[in-house]
Amino acid sequence: MRVLVTGATGLLGNNVVKTLTDRGYHVNVIVRDEQNLCVRNEKVDVYKGSFLSFDDLSAASTGCDAIIHAGAATDMSLGLDDFINVNVGGVKNIIDVSKKNNINRIVFISSANTIGFGSPLRLADESCPIQYPFSESYYAKSKLMAEKLIKEYANSGIENSRHVVILNPGFMLGAYDTKPSSGQLLKAGYRKPLMLAPKGGKSFIHVRDVAEAAANALTLGRNGENYILANFNMSIIDFYKLSAKTCGYKQVVVSVPNTLMYVSGFLGDCLRKIGIKSQVSLINVRQLCVKEYYSSAKAKQELNLHATSLEEAISDCENFLIKRKMLCSK
Repeated sequence: MRVLVTGATGLLGNNVVKTLTDRGYHVNVIVRDEQNLCVRNEKVDVYKGSFLSFDDLSAASTGCDAIIHAGAATDMSLGLDDFINVNVGGVKNIIDVSKKNNINRIVFISSANTIGFGSPLRLADESCPIQYPFSESYYAKSKLMAEKLIKEYANSGIENSRHVVILNPGFMLGAYDTKPSSGQLLKAGYRKPLMLAPKGGKSFIHVRDVAEAAANALTLGRNGENYILANFNMSIIDFYKLSAKTCGYKQVVVSVPNTLMYVSGFLGDCLRKIGIKSQVSLINVRQLCVKEYYSSAKAKQELNLHATSLEEAISDCENFLIKRKMLCSK
């Protein structure tokens, strides 16, 4: 099987390419810049271009049997129109190119945040609708709009003619975090004697487990279905304690009152209003104050989702960032 992978230079995309080639698949990747493409071998064919260009995407997908669409805009300083242009426009192109090139297998990487979050005592599953503050997140809004498009496409074909699976990963950590993206959470507290952390929590998962589930979803799973991929529900405070233990340093972690978080978010909104780009906004910091906990029971049963330890995910992330000189080991 030959598979087109978008977003191949990112954390998940690089891991998807590695997983597919390790399994013997041939992989086409479409990239604007090869610099952060970590997996290169005889099974990987590189196409220069953008998945936002129909012609570029069509050329890169020629001869492919399936598409794994991991490309997305994630920069929290972007506006809603920017997210829609990339995250919804990209899916429109994936659908149009799939029709043109007769590709009936698509794995779309969305986000757990399009699904309502649970609690420590009651984990959320795929039936839970999106909740505030994620319902006001530009990123989550765009991903939800993209899910709607891809589901309509999945259900519009002749019965059994399409295999379209939507994956909703939680907070991914591991190797090949080239920006870094989610590795910023580890980097923010790395080897600091004192770490101030918000009171929220996340569903963590080793990115390799997500990549393997994506590869499994090429043949497993049900058409038009969502699958949450999130293995370890943990507060951000406990995450930093575990990171210190795993990476071998001492750290005191202190929780930041939600009120102070909200003040920082308000200041971020003020900067945006006067035209200064900021990763901080009131909606973004409210997300950090929420314990977003999910169940992956469905994915474990239908996609054979594996659960690599969070310690290994942290260690793999640390080692890669040190190798890339994005962390100092001492």
